[in-house]
Amino acid sequence: MPTKRSLLILLTLFLPLSLLRAEAESGYVQYIDLQPPFITNYGGVGPLKYLKAEVSIRVESSDAEAKIKHNQAHIRNNLVMLFSRQTEETVSSPAGREKLRLEAMESIRQIMVSEYGEEGFSMLGDLLFTSFVIQN
Repeated sequence: MPTKRSLLILLTLFLPLSLLRAEAESGYVQYIDLQPPFITNYGGVGPLKYLKAEVSIRVESSDAEAKIKHNQAHIRNNLVMLFSRQTEETVSSPAGREKLRLEAMESIRQIMVSEYGEEGFSMLGDLLFTSFVIQN
């Protein structure tokens, strides 16, 4: 039967390992590229206008990474719909693109909250346009 001293020694040995694991997880940052790039028309009636956007999602835990990847089809669908509703004013100005980026983040957050409850709200660290090209 283990003595108190041997239990204390075991705890002393394994406690730093668990702290290191927690520290490693808190420093976790991963970028998920949504591939292939988004290519859609936008602007409604009139001459066709195209938008091509490459999107990366930043997550800060391996759990969030797995859950984002699991819901990637739903995320892509919502982003395609969001991008196709845009106007010339939205996509041609830096302020409009920033507003679109925030709307895209909110769209993904809504998906994650609907799937995972309040835990889903904090899964998304950030959304980045790594490329954003429009053709009039």
